Amino acid sequence: MKTRDIFKDIFGLAVRLLGLYFFYLGLSAMPPLLDLGAVETAGTVVIVNTILPIVFNLAIAWWLIGGGLLVRRAYPESAKIPPHPHAQEEGAAPLAKPAQSQGLADMETAEKKLASLVGKPKNGHAA
Repeated sequence: MKTRDIFKDIFGLAVRLLGLYFFYLGLSAMPPLLDLGAVETAGTVVIVNTILPIVFNLAIAWWLIGGGLLVRRAYPESAKIPPHPHAQEEGAAPLAKPAQSQGLADMETAEKKLASLVGKPKNGHAA
């Protein structure tokens, strides 16, 4: 396991633990709502001021416990270096054609295309 993956896992765990703390804060703010006698005599402003911290803390807890958005923002996948496309696996057989012959074949096809565009034959004589 790479150190980047370890730090990503530790960061994800810290984010989720912070989410659990906000969940605790949201639940600990609920007891005034459980007393129905106090809710009946309270005004609208008091009820809203009681419900607002509960909703805020539970919404933040839900966002942090999910944790995906924050972890993806901190550790984007594009930062990973993609493997080299021509890399061979260990123990794999070497390529049948050497790289030099492939490069020569590409150059010959490019010369043919260029000659057809210019209208000049490949042997060097003008038409």
